[in-house]
Amino acid sequence: MSEHGVAFAGVPPVFDDRTRDACVVVPGIMGSVLEDTATGRPLWGADLSMLTGALSGETLFAALHADEREQAADADTARRAPLTRIRATGLLAKPWWLPVFQGLDPYSEATKALQGVTLAPEAVAPFPYDWRLAVAYNGALLARRARAHLEWWRERVAAVPGWRAAGAARPRLVFVAHSMGGLVVRAALEQDPELAADTRAVVTVGTPFLGSAKSVLALNLLHTRAKPERLVQRVQAMAATLPGVHDLLPGYRCLDRGLEVDRLVAADVARFGGDRDLAARSLAERARHRGSGFVLPGHRAVVGEAQPTVQTLEEQRAGLPVVAGRHHAFDIGDDGDLVRDPATGIPARRDASGDGTVHLPSARTDTEAVHYVFGQHGTLMCHDEVLRQIRRIALERPQGTDLGDGTGDGPGLETPHLGGTLGQPLTLTATGLDTPAGVSLSVRSATTGRPGHPLTLRRDLDRTDGSLSAYFTADAPDLYRVTLDTGRHTPLTQLILVTPPNA
Repeated sequence: MSEHGVAFAGVPPVFDDRTRDACVVVPGIMGSVLEDTATGRPLWGADLSMLTGALSGETLFAALHADEREQAADADTARRAPLTRIRATGLLAKPWWLPVFQGLDPYSEATKALQGVTLAPEAVAPFPYDWRLAVAYNGALLARRARAHLEWWRERVAAVPGWRAAGAARPRLVFVAHSMGGLVVRAALEQDPELAADTRAVVTVGTPFLGSAKSVLALNLLHTRAKPERLVQRVQAMAATLPGVHDLLPGYRCLDRGLEVDRLVAADVARFGGDRDLAARSLAERARHRGSGFVLPGHRAVVGEAQPTVQTLEEQRAGLPVVAGRHHAFDIGDDGDLVRDPATGIPARRDASGDGTVHLPSARTDTEAVHYVFGQHGTLMCHDEVLRQIRRIALERPQGTDLGDGTGDGPGLETPHLGGTLGQPLTLTATGLDTPAGVSLSVRSATTGRPGHPLTLRRDLDRTDGSLSAYFTADAPDLYRVTLDTGRHTPLTQLILVTPPNA
């Protein structure tokens, strides 16, 4: 007999372990395919020859420069009259790479992971966006898109009897966001409190809530006189016009002046190669967030650790305004002041590590629900442990024990952040390992899958941290995937672009 007094004959239904909620995948900077709206010409994420060709990238990068209207676009612009010169057509579907920002893997694995735990694949909606533009602008577009997706999905669930029976609660939203995508989600939910109330969880993967010092290095490329020269010039010239890049500026104390550590101001950014007005707007927004008290609903942060990560900046005062990245941060006391050595007064420096792009304090701020993995920033969204966490959070399972503890005690991978030139050896470094025994380092083409030869790791006598290094010389211009496998952890991967001389 059932509790309603009606005899039940047969086998009770057993439902698959799936969530009734709708999911939205939000990529990071560089993570959306862009095209010219008027001509349909691909501008980003379609063909790697855009980057490897010696001359083909010149008009491409010029087309990606933000014009005055695009630079001024904000949330009100998105709600009144969205910009149409360039459109985002989908999430990145193939590996990509840029100097400083380095490699970025596609989002297909994360999308599939969510589709495997939802009632139907269409419950998962991608949100491609024009990452060149301001976070606030894209946040307003996301709020509209997410609301439409949720309402449509609720109607679908209500129309299918088996789905209605799978649970009584109305479907809500789960956001899975990588890198800058987490900032876009925060902007969307802060702008739309009703949407925030309809959100069950926000999973951020490597999101720089406090910014990333690497953004300054990208703006400073011309002053470094780095190689390959043409590609670097194009990237810096483009980055200097983009609100999206400036929205990644670090808002924490990152400018190491010896006995003092300062926050960036707009004049610093302009001196280092950025745009003063874009910097002023972005840094003001950082300051507003510090005092806003806004908290992402159901926030879970997945954070990469143990990777050599630029955390602060030091200005080189000889000649051109060059900044160098440093692999340390500074301790801040409960009173908000720098922690100093009592004897010398020198600020306490500490290697907080990170995912190679975002240091730990920036990625894990504003939440105690943190899941640590040993992984590189651009490849986190295809990292097996990250995909497992995404599935578990979508299903609302208990979180269990994290893979890491935030101490940085694990393997790390370091590759040249400006890429390489054909014929020149590249130094690939494994950190956090006591011995090369049982460890493999390999390189293969990320575009064709063509394998390369295994590399031999040896103790790097030029470094004092006990790192292991190997050398790789490419035989063709290509995007290469470097894989470090310790046999005890999920393999670490990073992408690196090798271009012809003077490309």
